[in-house]
Amino acid sequence: MESMKFGVHEVTDMRELINFKGACLIQAKSRLNEVENPELKTLLEQSIQQGQTTVSQMKQQLNKGFYYSGFSYRS
Repeated sequence: MESMKFGVHEVTDMRELINFKGACLIQAKSRLNEVENPELKTLLEQSIQQGQTTVSQMKQQLNKGFYYSGFSYRS
């Protein structure tokens, strides 16, 4: 069975990535209404959806690692 325990640096890096990706999503969502080109707007909407999925998956992985370590991560 593969170990799911994370090192301190891995947890710190993952938290930083989640926060950075979250900030990018906030900015993308806030600018969505400013986009007039339909193709560009579609790309931006797809990017937002993919980003939300990525953040969710990252949080799940972090929670799994914490679960095996006896901790939990709450955003």
